[in-house]
Amino acid sequence: MIALRQKTDYMKTSYLFLFLFLPFFMAGQTNISGTWKGIITQNEGGYRSNYDMELVLKQDGNKVTGRSTVRVDDIYAIMDLEGEIISDGYFRFQERQIIEAKTAESLEWCIKRGQLLLKFEEDEVKLEGFWQGMTSFSACIPGKIFLKRSVSRA
Repeated sequence: MIALRQKTDYMKTSYLFLFLFLPFFMAGQTNISGTWKGIITQNEGGYRSNYDMELVLKQDGNKVTGRSTVRVDDIYAIMDLEGEIISDGYFRFQERQIIEAKTAESLEWCIKRGQLLLKFEEDEVKLEGFWQGMTSFSACIPGKIFLKRSVSRA
């Protein structure tokens, strides 16, 4: 009877460990394909402090391709991007080119790169992190990105 009880305690401990730490192990296995919506911020000195942002991503292994869209008022830019999932649940991306854009006079869209952390909070999956960028003539004022996975509705 003692051996059986020790085995039962061991199994309870194993199950507890599995349920507590499973989300951490699954984070690296999560596919980030889909649509992500939220905001991108720009530190003081930028055109605006907040812009709407959408990423449409397709993951194949650790490689990611897709498009980013940034909007504010009636101006916008749609850009091709590529990236990769790197260790510890991080997604690193680089926009490659502007596909379509409408801009205000004397402004130019930033071609961005960033490092986003995949986060699991309650019933939401988020990508959050920092971005930097360049225009054809200078570095952009950097900022942060806050996105949530969009849930498709049937």
